[in-house]
Amino acid sequence: MPRIFVAQSLVDQWLADGIISLDGDLLRMSAVGTPTSLFINPAVYFEKVDGDEPDPYQVVGCVKSSQELAQMGAEHFDTSVVLGELAYTVMPGFIAVPVGPDGTETLMDGAAWARLQGALALMAG
Repeated sequence: MPRIFVAQSLVDQWLADGIISLDGDLLRMSAVGTPTSLFINPAVYFEKVDGDEPDPYQVVGCVKSSQELAQMGAEHFDTSVVLGELAYTVMPGFIAVPVGPDGTETLMDGAAWARLQGALALMAG
């Protein structure tokens, strides 16, 4: 199942605007015409290496969950991740996965996935 990265700043804005609600690890919205729930897992998007060093871990442009960061031995704080001897600038957020009413991952056909992506893009402005 495809997963989507949602920045923490967007979640904060959507909450402030009343577009979504959070119920534990579930982000609930109705922007796609019907109520939709997304299971969210903390993650970061790697934006750049701080300084002039190369990216030996090849993570710039990648999304990593908090579990993956722990497995890599990385330390995350706010908009920074330290991995080995390198510091990275990251965008905090979540990996989101569509789930059904019972909380299990929902398989979406291409049209449903496109509607979800479109709704999220519209909500993001």
